[in-house]
Formats: sequence, C-alpha cells, structure tokens
Amino acid sequence: MNPAAGAARPSPGSPVLVDGAKGTELQRLGISVTEPWWTSAALLDLEGQRQLADIHRQYTAAGADLSTAITFRTNRRTLLRAGADEHAAEVLVRRAVALARGSVRPDPDGRSPVLAASVIPVEDCYQPSLVPPEEELREEHAWMVRQLAAEGVDLVLAETMNTVREAVAVVDGCVREGLPVWVSFVCGPDGALLSGESVTDAARAVAAAGAALVCVNCTTLEGTDRVLDRWSHDCPVPFGAYPNLEDRSGIADWTPVDRYVPVRHDPEEFADLMAERTGRYGLSLVGGCCGSTPDHIAALRKRLPG
Repeated sequence: MNPAAGAARPSPGSPVLVDGAKGTELQRLGISVTEPWWTSAALLDLEGQRQLADIHRQYTAAGADLSTAITFRTNRRTLLRAGADEHAAEVLVRRAVALARGSVRPDPDGRSPVLAASVIPVEDCYQPSLVPPEEELREEHAWMVRQLAAEGVDLVLAETMNTVREAVAVVDGCVREGLPVWVSFVCGPDGALLSGESVTDAARAVAAAGAALVCVNCTTLEGTDRVLDRWSHDCPVPFGAYPNLEDRSGIADWTPVDRYVPVRHDPEEFADLMAERTGRYGLSLVGGCCGSTPDHIAALRKRLPG
C-alpha cells in the first residue's frame, strides 16, 4: 500500500515523498505567477493546462507519493478578487483536481500516487496580520473543502499556514467532510510560526482537531532545522519537512517575484541534506517547496529508505 493512503498514517521508516513545487516550475516555463490570478492563471487556457499536466507527470515519474492538485490559489476569495464569479471558482477547482488525477496511475511496480489537494491561507501565506475574522475564515475554508470532497480527493494538504487558528479552521472543515488532512506551517528563522506562535503548540492544536501529520514548509533549511529539533522532543503526531530551496539573497523577506529564482542546493546536494534529516529526526514526510524540481524529487527518491 502507498504510505500516504487510507487513514494517512505514515511511517518514519518509509517517509512519504511529497511532490515538489509547481508555482516556481510554472515560472521556469515562462508562465506569469502574480496577482490577481497567481498560479490559477495556468488553469485558464489549454497551453497552461498542458504544461501543468506535464509537471504533474514529471513528479510522478520522479517517484513522488502524492500528486497534489494546484488548488492553492483557486480559493473563492482570491478568484472573486480577480474578477471571477463563484461558478468560475468551482470550475477551476475541478480543473486543477482533474489535472492532478491524470498522473495518478500505477507504475510497473503497482505503485500509484495519492491524489491530494493543496489548501493555503485565504489571504497571504506570509502575512499573518491579514488572516480574516473567524467567521469569514471558516466560511471560506468550508467552501473549499466542500469542493475538494465533491471532487473525490484522498487527502487535503493544508500548507504554508502562518497562524494556528487558520490551520485549525481548515482541519475542522476537513473533519466535517470526512477528508484526511495534514497541516504544514511556514516559519521564520527562529523556528516559530510567522505569527510568532510556538510550533509545538501549533502541532498540538491541529492534532487535537484531527490532523494526522504536521510539517514545516516554505522555510529556509536553517529555520526548518529549528522546527524539527523542537518537534523531535515534543510532537503528538508524525512530522515532516519540505523546505524552500530558493537563493533569495537580495530579495526582501516574504516578497513575491515573478521569475524563477535560482536555488541554493542542486538535486544531489538537496537529496543528501534531506536524507540525512530524515534519519536524524525520523521524518514521516519529506520533499521540497519553492524552487524544487522533478530532478530534486527524483534524487531524493533514490536516497530514501523503503
């Protein structure tokens, strides 16, 4: 059985390999990733869809255990702001899931990725001050989770969460719809959430709400290590990491740029670094976030046990 399947209880002995970045891969292909559409722009025309489908296939061929739909900017709030209506938002969610589903096919060994969907903060991943009031927050995430449940995804990956309360809102929505959910937090160099909240408290909160696994993503390797060290001493559920690989020297913190940013670690170096951390911390999930490519995931696949 695939390690991410069923009740979503991964084993430290055989960590789940998450598929890598898609937004920065689109940028490498020359597709604009900027407001108001962000990555949803790739879903608007046939050429963008073709390129995104190819990215999914490359990650599957690289050995990823998840095929994660690019639903992170198809949330209703973002698309209404871009000028779409609710029906158009529903269509783009369906389209994103369908493209990911296209790569979920068994390989010659009978191994098949799990169909996952990404859910991110309804405002800005890197600005916790923008997280909306509780009622709005829960309404927006409930809408998204209903769409994903209707499309039959196997797993929700709530990622780049910058506050505990938004992460819990996503988990609550998934629990109501009967969807397994994993939660990943974005953290600063000090190893705390961007909101300043403790990663240990964050893990406890989402685990109590029903998350089966916690991660740290889109965080520098140094910040990632601080989080993993804390979780290795106190975490109620399995945990993992998929760090940001970009070399953002000269770019202001948390500032989006509409171009592919060179990476700090090539595929082989990245694979060595993450394989070492898998053993050191007993990671149950591993991979790369922004800047990672199918080559990074393929190199890491070769280093992982199981």
